[in-house]
Amino acid sequence: MNNNEVEIVDADIVDLTARPQQQNGGGLLDTNTDNILYLAEKADKYIAAMNRIMDAALRITNELDWVLIGGKPYLQESGTTKVARLFGISIQLIGKPTVEFDGEGYKTYTYKARFMLKDQFIECEGSRSMKEDFFAKQGKDKPLKKPDEIDERDVKMAAYTNCLNNGIKRLIPNLRNIDIDTLQRAGLDPQKIAGYTFKDGNKGGASKAAEATGLVCSRCGKAVTQKVASYSQGKFGAILCMDCQKEGAQQ
Repeated sequence: MNNNEVEIVDADIVDLTARPQQQNGGGLLDTNTDNILYLAEKADKYIAAMNRIMDAALRITNELDWVLIGGKPYLQESGTTKVARLFGISIQLIGKPTVEFDGEGYKTYTYKARFMLKDQFIECEGSRSMKEDFFAKQGKDKPLKKPDEIDERDVKMAAYTNCLNNGIKRLIPNLRNIDIDTLQRAGLDPQKIAGYTFKDGNKGGASKAAEATGLVCSRCGKAVTQKVASYSQGKFGAILCMDCQKEGAQQ
C-alpha cells in the first residue's frame, strides 16, 4: 500500500442499525417535540429572510431591467448589476469569452465569471448561440438568418447577461422562476416591460407593429404586438389582445 491509499478494515465499517437507541429520543433522529418545534422555527425564519431578500432584489429594479420572453420574466444586465450592488456581490470575469462554431458557421459565445459574497464564491457560465430563435428566426416556414445576418454583439451581450443571471440566481435562489404576478406584487407593471414571443405566426421578430408580427388573439383573431402577446402568455396562458385580456380579468 502506498502513501496515498487508505486501508479499510472491518473495524471501520459500523452497522448503524445495530446500535442501541438512546433514551429520550436520542437515536439517529431525535423526534421529540422540542426538537421538532426548533426545526420549524428555524425553517420559518429562513423562509422569512429569503422572502425579504427577494422582495428587496425586486424592488431595486424597474420595468426597464426586465424582458418578457414567451410570458416569462428575465432579468437583464442592468437589473443583475443593481441586485449585485445591493447585496455586495462582486463579479469577476474569468478570461475572455470562448467562441464555438457549428458546421453551418453559427457561433456560440460562453462567458465564465466568479461571484463573490463575503468570504464565499461560486463560478458560473452563461452561453448563447446565434442559432437560437431570438437571434435567427425570421418567421413561420422561413429559413433561419444566416450567420452574417446576425449581430454578433447582441449574441455576446446575451451570453454575458446569461452568465450574470446564473451567478446571481445561485446566490439568491428566490429570484429563479419569477412570474408576472410576483413582479406585480413587488410594485412593477408587467405591461410596461418589453416582450417577445416565438409562437407560430411570428414574422416580425422584435417588430413593434401588430400587423407585422403575424400573431393574433386566440379568442377574437385580432393582430397583437410581440409585447402584448408575451404579457398575455405569462398572465393568462394564451395570446390575447388587450380587449380580451380585460374580459378575462373580469371573469
